[in-house]
Amino acid sequence: MKNTQKKLKAKHFRYLSKDIVKNPMIYIRDFYRYETNIIYWVNHIQLFVNAATVPEMADHNFAENGYHCKQMIKQIEVAFVIFHQCQLSIQETPLNFFSTKEDYHNYLFKLEYTTNGHIDPSDTISKFFSYQSLQKWYQTMDDIMHYLTVSDSGNYEYFGDQIMAIRELLMRLAFALHYIYEDEGISLNVPCYVKAINDEPHQSTKEKTKLRQIIEESIDKKYAQKEVQENSNDIEDSQNSHISEIPVSEVATQKQ
Repeated sequence: MKNTQKKLKAKHFRYLSKDIVKNPMIYIRDFYRYETNIIYWVNHIQLFVNAATVPEMADHNFAENGYHCKQMIKQIEVAFVIFHQCQLSIQETPLNFFSTKEDYHNYLFKLEYTTNGHIDPSDTISKFFSYQSLQKWYQTMDDIMHYLTVSDSGNYEYFGDQIMAIRELLMRLAFALHYIYEDEGISLNVPCYVKAINDEPHQSTKEKTKLRQIIEESIDKKYAQKEVQENSNDIEDSQNSHISEIPVSEVATQKQ
């Protein structure tokens, strides 16, 4: 059956470029290699969500809430690209975080997010978008950013009990993308007969740089000169061989 999924484009997102939509690893490498580390980032997420839930907890003097909100939305978008391109499934119980006792112990004692004892970022991303769609995540993040502008919570109860799930999912998503960064990719469970095909063009089909053209032309020229020299030597050897094979009687006749 033909895959009818629409191809994702940069215009479908707020912050992603065309290159990142094509290869989410560009963003993941840049963020976790140069921007921050996972512990700092998770702390930012916790403070950000806490401040939105209870405005009295917000630190308006130091917290870069706008930047953090943008980065969280960007990570959600990157995760959605992975979710879409890898065709991850929707889960009926996305908040069931501990499939086994080992998962619980890994979380409690090692601060590792595992599924059936193994680190599995694809499962986390699947849970994330099983809980709510990309559009609803946009709305959630916009609401969080809005509530950060409120001076006090008053009698309002923002998000209700859902804020616990929202914060946990955002933190788990941050770890999932970090695991992908550490492994330089994402591993998926597929049947043994399935082979991966890289959508990236082969190196030989890419546009050649000026330096590469000069090098290849130089190499081609050397090979051409060598081939001409070898052909010349072959002709000379052939002529010498032909002369040596003429009978002595014929040589004597030619002299007479």
